[in-house]
Amino acid sequence: MTILFGLILGAIVGASLGLIGAGGAILAVPGLVAVLGLSATAATTSSTIIVGSAALAGVLSRRKTGTIDVKVGLSFSAVGIVGTFLGTLLLKVIPENITLVIFAILMFGAGYAMCCRKTLEPVQTKPKWYLVVITATIVGILTGLLGIGGGFLIVPALILFLKVPTKVAAGTSLVAITANSLLAFFLRYEFWDQIPAMEVAVFTISAIAASLILSPLAGKLDADVLKKSFSVLIIIVGIYTLFTNIT
Repeated sequence: MTILFGLILGAIVGASLGLIGAGGAILAVPGLVAVLGLSATAATTSSTIIVGSAALAGVLSRRKTGTIDVKVGLSFSAVGIVGTFLGTLLLKVIPENITLVIFAILMFGAGYAMCCRKTLEPVQTKPKWYLVVITATIVGILTGLLGIGGGFLIVPALILFLKVPTKVAAGTSLVAITANSLLAFFLRYEFWDQIPAMEVAVFTISAIAASLILSPLAGKLDADVLKKSFSVLIIIVGIYTLFTNIT
C-alpha cells in the first residue's frame, strides 16, 4: 500500500512540476510525512531528491521546445546560494513541528498565488537585479530549510524582474529548481541516513515519469485551469498539515 501511495504522490508531484513548473515539494513533503511517516527533516531531505529529479526530467523534455532558458535559470539559482546555506543552518535549530507549521502556512500562500493571481506578462523595462537577489535569497532559504524548489516564487520573479516571456518562465524555473534542490541535498549530507531509499526511489521514478510525459503538453493546456486545480489540492493538504501539527 505504501508503494502504491508513493506512485500516486510521485505522479502528482511530477505533474505539478511538468505542467506549471511549481508546486512539487509543496505536495511532496506533506505526502512523505503522512504516507511514509517520515520526520520533517527526513521528508524535506528526501524531497530534494524527488523534486530535483522531476524538475531535471522536465528540463530535458522541454529542451527542444523553446520554452526554457538554461542560462537565466542557473543564474537565478547561483544568486540564491547564500540563502540555501542559511536555510540549511536554520534546519538544525528550528523544531520539526514548527518547520511543518511554517510549511503549511507557505502552502496557503502558494495555493492563493496559483488560484487568484492573474497570468503575468513581462513589461518592457530594464531587469531589476536587486529584486532578483532578494527573491533568489528567499527561495534559497526556503529550499535549505523546507526542501522546496520555490517554483511558485521563481516563476513570477522571472517574469516581473528579469522580463522572461511567460511561456518560457515555467521551463526556466525548472532549471533553478533542479540546481537549488541539488545544492540543498548536498548541504544536508548529515541527514542522508534518514532517507528511506526504496520508498523514495519509487516516489522519484513516478515523479520523473509524470514530468517527462506531461512537460511537452504544458504549452498546449490552459495554464489558469491547471494552476487553480493544483491550488485547491495544495490548500487541502496545507489544512491537513497545519491541523496535525497544532493539535
